[in-house]
Formats: sequence, structure tokens, C-alpha cells
Amino acid sequence: MRHYEVVFLVHPDQSDQVPGMIERYEALIQRGGGAVHRSEDWGRRQLAYPVAKIHKAHYLLMNIEVDAEVLEELRSAFRFNDAVLRNLIISRKEPVTEISKIYAEELKDQEKDRERERRREEEAAARAAERAAREVSDEESGMEKDGVEPETQPELEPAPEPVLADGED
Repeated sequence: MRHYEVVFLVHPDQSDQVPGMIERYEALIQRGGGAVHRSEDWGRRQLAYPVAKIHKAHYLLMNIEVDAEVLEELRSAFRFNDAVLRNLIISRKEPVTEISKIYAEELKDQEKDRERERRREEEAAARAAERAAREVSDEESGMEKDGVEPETQPELEPAPEPVLADGED
């Protein structure tokens, strides 16, 4: 069996079907006695040039070990799947198992986004706690900052209705 690196681009409207597609292709490879050494989902990325008037695509990378028959079946699956915009299959001398630089960058970006979101949540919680503490201290004191009771405004009586002259409505 030979080693191959497979990159394929999926239509951006079909991004929600990507996990199922990966599962199908991996099952196809394993049924044929092959092995998947690495599978990476690079997510949606800008294309260098439009393909079928599409400017973005969902990128996927797989390093596999298969025989020629399974490889041809995989090519056929790509060809007849309308969601696959482009595919590239490159022969390799040995299996590649470490993560790619593109995927490493993607993971860093995801980690930064998670960290940023966690900080936002912590700041929001701190502001809410501060606001709640301020409200509790205001309720407990019942007084202004200088120790004087706050002035209470007297209740206003409703204004009397104007008296209309005869014939006015």
C-alpha cells in the first residue's frame, strides 16, 4: 500500500455536512484495508481565485495509506459529489502524522478566541457582582453618602380638571 496526502475543498453551503463526509471517506478507506494517519479540518477559507463563482470553501486534509483500487474509488467519490469543488491527491513516501502548520495556526486562533470569550465572561461577571454589591450597600444604608436621610418627595395630588364654558367639548 502507498501513502497519499488528500486535500479537498467543500462548497461553503455544505459545511454542516463535512463531518459526515469525513466519516464516509474514512469508512471507505478502512473497508478497503487502508488507514487514515491524519485528518484535519481547516475550516472555511478564502480561495485564491473564484471557483464556479464561489469565493470561499471548506478545506480538509487527510493523510492516508491505501491501495490503487481504494484510491480510484475515493477519486470517483470526489468526482460524483457535487459538494466537493476541488480535490488534490499527492503520493507520499511515508505517512505524515504531525499536525500541519495551517492547522496549528487554526488551533491557535481557536484558542485565542476561547481565551478572549472567557475574559469577556469574567469581566461581565465581575461587573454584575460589583453592581449587585453596590445595590445591596445602598439598600442597607438607606442614607446618602454624607449620612443625611434622603429627602422624600411629597405625593402630588392630581390636578383638578379644567372647567369648560358652555358649548365647549
